[in-house]
This record gives sequence, C-alpha cells and structure tokens, in this order.
Amino acid sequence: MAVPRALGALADVLLPPLCVHCGEPLPTARPGVCRWCRATLRPLAAGCRRCSLPRPGSPADCGRCRDWPSGLTAVAAVRYAGAAESIAHALKYRGWTHLADLCAAAMVDALADRPAGLDVLVPVPLHAARLRERGFNQSALIARSLSARLAIPVIEALVRSRATRSQVGLGRAARRRNVEAAFEPRGGLRAGARVGLVDDVATSGATLAAAALALGAGGAARVTAVTFALALDGSPR
Repeated sequence: MAVPRALGALADVLLPPLCVHCGEPLPTARPGVCRWCRATLRPLAAGCRRCSLPRPGSPADCGRCRDWPSGLTAVAAVRYAGAAESIAHALKYRGWTHLADLCAAAMVDALADRPAGLDVLVPVPLHAARLRERGFNQSALIARSLSARLAIPVIEALVRSRATRSQVGLGRAARRRNVEAAFEPRGGLRAGARVGLVDDVATSGATLAAAALALGAGGAARVTAVTFALALDGSPR
C-alpha cells in the first residue's frame, strides 16, 4: 500500500488539491473545502420545529410538513446554497466521497440542537440501477460517518423498490407523486424503534415522507430525518 500513498503524495505536489467551492489551493485533499468556505456553513435560522423550514409559524401552518406522516420530524444542518451546494454536488456527482464526513460533522451539530434519542440510523436507499450507475450511495456514506461520531448503528432497513426520475426540477406535487410507494421495509427494525433517516439534501420533504411511511410499516415508532442541507423553495435543485 506504500506505492499508492506515494503516488497520491506526488499527485498532490503536481496537482495541488483545490477547494471544491472557491478553487483555492489546499494543503491536503481532505476535507476538500478551505477554512473560509467551511466558515460559511452556518446553521439554519430558527423556523418550523417539525421540518426546520426557516419561517415563522407553527407546524400546523407549515405547508411543507403539514401532510407528513405522523411521527416524522426533520432537521437539516445548513441551507443548500453556496459552499453547501458545492459540497453536496461534489459528493453526489463527482465522487468526492470523503466529503461525507464533513457533511456528517455538520449534521451532528444540528442534532445536538434537537435531541433525538435515536436507536438506529437508516440511509435513504438508491434503486439498484442507480446504485450500479453511481457506484455508491452518498446517504449511506454519510450515515456510516454519523454512526462513527454518534455510536448509533446503521441498518439498511429500506429498499427502493421502484425506480424514480430525479426530483430536480419537479414541483412539490410532482415530487410527491414521483416517490409515492417507492420504498419498502427490508426488515431488521425492532418494533417501536426510533429511527434517524439520513439523506444528503432535502427540498419538499417528499422523499423523506415516503421513506418514513415505509419505515413505519417496518416497525418504526418515530422517524427523525436528518439531512446535510435543506433546499428552500425556488432552489434550482
């Protein structure tokens, strides 16, 4: 293994790593984001206590989570914009898998603000065809990093039984239809489990709601969805 490490060090000399967002040279390839851009990853403003949408009002008045399944709440670490958007995109589409740990670190801080009492972590699964195409599930990578930080086990308790189109560019109603009945319980949850549902980015919450329904069918009593970023309405995502 010494040869690959030496080649990696040589590559860093010849091709210095750059910040994924601003392009500034970095001393090492990890975490992949310069300290100035990392400093912009600030918590969301206070908002809905059920879904974290940064807006005033009670959950009963919130159009994002009003129709979610009972027992589902959500927390996000940062807004999907600026450096956070670059991080999520590089992880998901450019294969910068080491960024999963940076995402998880921010998510730990978000969970600390809202104690969850989680028994297990469950990543939002990809359909088998999408997993073969991408080669990894970014949500599973984040879940494993969260597990190491929080000492909470990861269980692959969901399967994406129906292939769906990308949610990017779809409106709220279309997102909900796109993921309806897309997930099924895979087993492994004990009855009454308190589940942390892990994903990279949330927008309307349609994926989280569909996955939470399947987790409820599999025995979960409560689901806390935790994502790295929350894309607000109007985001190009």
